[in-house]
Amino acid sequence: MDLTIRRATVDDCAAIQRVIADSWRESYRGLLEESTVERTTDPAGFYPAKRFRQKLDDSDLRFLVALVGGDVAGVVNICWGSENTHEFVTVDGCEISSLYLAPSFWREGIGTALVEAGRDVFPPGTEESFAEVFSANERGRAFYESVGFHRFDGRTISLYGESLETDLYRRPIRT
Repeated sequence: MDLTIRRATVDDCAAIQRVIADSWRESYRGLLEESTVERTTDPAGFYPAKRFRQKLDDSDLRFLVALVGGDVAGVVNICWGSENTHEFVTVDGCEISSLYLAPSFWREGIGTALVEAGRDVFPPGTEESFAEVFSANERGRAFYESVGFHRFDGRTISLYGESLETDLYRRPIRT
């Protein structure tokens, strides 16, 4: 497989929108109400280009894309700082706020490669990385555990009017 990981650019927006929407549809069908999944995953509306461009300009956030044969196969969004992370992330931590792969690339090692490449963009002094996964998302939980994350807590969030349980994960930067 011809895999390249690089920082996302504005030209990647449409492909990233498609990957995220396709991954959501496949991953969260059965976890969220079917009507919610369908209503919220129009690629352009689900992750608006304006929001993406703002995030690209944020100095405390990095988008990396995984390219296979020149096409975007996955994306990871890594962030730090209190403005970009959830309250469970420590001052010396970073958060994987999103990690999505086109379903046709699941179980190909691309998610692992994106997580590992993310270490290269953490700011100096970062001690841990954090992630949040829907508790009912067995595939997501198994993935994070397979790359060395450990569950340390959980919480209930509200998403599109639904209450959902999540698991909180952490992993030391240097293992």
